[in-house]
Amino acid sequence: MGYERNPKIYHLKFVDGEYEGLEVRVRSLSMKQLLTLRTGKGEEGRDGTETAVRFLAQRIVDWNLTSDGTPVPPTLDAILDEDDDFVLAIINKWTNAVSGVSDPLPDSSPSGEPSQEASIPMAPLSESLAS
Repeated sequence: MGYERNPKIYHLKFVDGEYEGLEVRVRSLSMKQLLTLRTGKGEEGRDGTETAVRFLAQRIVDWNLTSDGTPVPPTLDAILDEDDDFVLAIINKWTNAVSGVSDPLPDSSPSGEPSQEASIPMAPLSESLAS
Protein backbone atom coordinates (compact mmCIF):
# COMPACT_ATOMS: atom_id res chain seq x y z
CA MET A 1 0.00 0.00 0.00
CA GLY A 2 1.38 3.43 -0.96
CA TYR A 3 1.32 6.73 0.82
CA GLU A 4 -1.12 9.27 -0.62
CA ARG A 5 0.00 12.79 0.24
CA ASN A 6 -2.56 15.54 0.71
CA PRO A 7 -0.99 18.81 -0.41
CA LYS A 8 -1.14 21.56 2.20
CA ILE A 9 -3.57 24.39 1.58
CA TYR A 10 -3.02 27.70 3.36
CA HIS A 11 -6.14 29.63 4.32
CA LEU A 12 -5.07 33.26 4.25
CA LYS A 13 -7.40 35.53 6.21
CA PHE A 14 -7.04 39.29 6.14
CA VAL A 15 -8.45 40.33 9.50
CA ASP A 16 -7.67 44.03 9.50
CA GLY A 17 -6.43 46.84 7.31
CA GLU A 18 -7.40 47.66 3.76
CA TYR A 19 -8.21 44.07 2.78
CA GLU A 20 -10.13 43.09 5.91
CA GLY A 21 -12.51 40.24 5.09
CA LEU A 22 -10.53 38.89 2.14
CA GLU A 23 -9.94 35.15 2.30
CA VAL A 24 -7.71 33.26 -0.10
CA ARG A 25 -6.92 29.54 -0.13
CA VAL A 26 -3.62 28.67 -1.78
CA ARG A 27 -1.72 25.39 -2.10
CA SER A 28 1.83 25.27 -0.88
CA LEU A 29 4.68 26.03 -3.25
CA SER A 30 6.50 23.14 -4.86
CA MET A 31 10.14 22.87 -3.81
CA LYS A 32 11.18 24.02 -7.29
CA GLN A 33 8.95 27.09 -7.02
CA LEU A 34 10.22 27.89 -3.53
CA LEU A 35 13.84 27.69 -4.64
CA THR A 36 13.10 29.82 -7.70
CA LEU A 37 11.51 32.54 -5.54
CA ARG A 38 14.34 32.46 -3.01
CA THR A 39 16.95 33.11 -5.70
CA GLY A 40 14.98 36.21 -6.78
CA LYS A 41 15.92 35.56 -10.41
CA GLY A 42 12.51 34.40 -11.59
CA GLU A 43 12.05 31.79 -14.27
CA GLU A 44 12.37 31.81 -18.06
CA GLY A 45 13.75 35.35 -18.10
CA ARG A 46 10.94 36.79 -15.94
CA ASP A 47 11.64 38.94 -12.94
CA GLY A 48 10.88 37.68 -9.44
CA THR A 49 7.57 39.53 -9.09
CA GLU A 50 6.17 38.21 -12.36
CA THR A 51 7.25 34.70 -11.40
CA ALA A 52 5.56 35.02 -7.99
CA VAL A 53 2.31 36.20 -9.64
CA ARG A 54 2.37 33.25 -12.03
CA PHE A 55 3.03 30.83 -9.17
CA LEU A 56 0.11 32.35 -7.24
CA ALA A 57 -2.18 31.82 -10.25
CA GLN A 58 -1.04 28.20 -10.52
CA ARG A 59 -1.50 27.43 -6.83
CA ILE A 60 -4.59 29.44 -5.86
CA VAL A 61 -7.58 27.28 -4.95
CA ASP A 62 -10.20 29.98 -4.41
CA TRP A 63 -10.87 33.38 -2.91
CA ASN A 64 -13.91 35.38 -1.87
CA LEU A 65 -13.15 38.35 -4.15
CA THR A 66 -16.15 39.90 -5.90
CA SER A 67 -16.63 42.80 -8.28
CA ASP A 68 -20.05 44.49 -8.23
CA GLY A 69 -21.37 41.45 -6.36
CA THR A 70 -20.08 38.98 -8.97
CA PRO A 71 -17.41 36.45 -7.94
CA VAL A 72 -14.05 37.07 -9.60
CA PRO A 73 -12.47 33.82 -10.82
CA PRO A 74 -8.98 33.23 -9.39
CA THR A 75 -7.25 33.08 -12.79
CA LEU A 76 -3.99 34.59 -13.99
CA ASP A 77 -5.91 37.14 -16.10
CA ALA A 78 -8.05 38.18 -13.13
CA ILE A 79 -4.99 38.46 -10.89
CA LEU A 80 -3.17 40.56 -13.49
CA ASP A 81 -6.17 42.92 -13.67
CA GLU A 82 -5.98 43.66 -9.92
CA ASP A 83 -3.96 46.47 -8.32
CA ASP A 84 -0.35 45.62 -7.59
CA ASP A 85 -0.63 46.34 -3.85
CA PHE A 86 -3.57 43.94 -3.56
CA VAL A 87 -1.78 41.09 -5.35
CA LEU A 88 1.49 41.72 -3.50
CA ALA A 89 -0.36 41.66 -0.15
CA ILE A 90 -1.68 38.18 -1.01
CA ILE A 91 1.76 36.99 -2.19
CA ASN A 92 3.45 38.33 0.95
CA LYS A 93 0.93 36.67 3.26
CA TRP A 94 1.22 33.41 1.31
CA THR A 95 5.01 33.30 1.23
CA ASN A 96 5.13 34.16 4.94
CA ALA A 97 2.73 31.30 5.65
CA VAL A 98 4.80 28.90 3.53
CA SER A 99 7.98 30.05 5.30
CA GLY A 100 6.38 29.62 8.72
CA VAL A 101 6.39 33.34 9.54
CA SER A 102 3.39 34.20 11.67
CA ASP A 103 1.39 37.38 11.21
CA PRO A 104 2.34 40.25 13.49
CA LEU A 105 0.30 40.62 16.63
CA PRO A 106 -2.52 43.15 16.43
CA ASP A 107 -1.88 46.60 17.93
CA SER A 108 -4.28 45.76 20.76
CA SER A 109 -2.20 42.76 21.83
CA PRO A 110 -1.05 42.98 25.46
CA SER A 111 2.69 43.37 25.83
CA GLY A 112 2.93 40.77 28.56
CA GLU A 113 4.09 40.98 32.16
CA PRO A 114 6.80 43.40 33.22
CA SER A 115 10.24 41.87 33.34
CA GLN A 116 11.14 40.64 36.83
CA GLU A 117 14.70 41.62 36.10
CA ALA A 118 13.75 45.29 36.20
CA SER A 119 12.16 44.89 39.66
CA ILE A 120 15.09 43.19 41.39
CA PRO A 121 16.54 45.64 43.94
CA MET A 122 20.12 46.47 43.13
CA ALA A 123 22.66 47.99 45.49
CA PRO A 124 25.70 49.79 44.14
CA LEU A 125 28.79 47.60 44.01
CA SER A 126 31.51 48.34 46.54
CA GLU A 127 34.77 49.66 45.21
CA SER A 128 37.35 47.02 44.47
CA LEU A 129 40.20 46.80 46.94
CA ALA A 130 43.68 46.88 45.45
CA SER A 131 45.72 43.80 46.22
